[in-house]
Amino acid sequence: MEIKKLIDWILQIMKFLILLSALIASAVAAVVTVIPDSSASRECRLGYKAHCSFTPISTIILIVLAIVFALLFIKIYWKKNYTLFLRSTSEQVRSVL
Repeated sequence: MEIKKLIDWILQIMKFLILLSALIASAVAAVVTVIPDSSASRECRLGYKAHCSFTPISTIILIVLAIVFALLFIKIYWKKNYTLFLRSTSEQVRSVL
């Protein structure tokens, strides 16, 4: 039984890290796509040479992807841990009273 709990905990940590890294990576990639780059082969759709010649559309796609990852992160981890925090805090207050 203890091994099953350990495996579940490891899987939870892995899901947490994968989701968090996907959120950070997509947000950073969205910022990187708009950075000017003089060595770029073509101008982007905004009229300057950027890392990505598909700049405004790729940036919007990456921002939407980052928002989706953030909403998933909040739904899975923040609300769950927040309710556990509130429950444990209310139990501590009751024990003091």
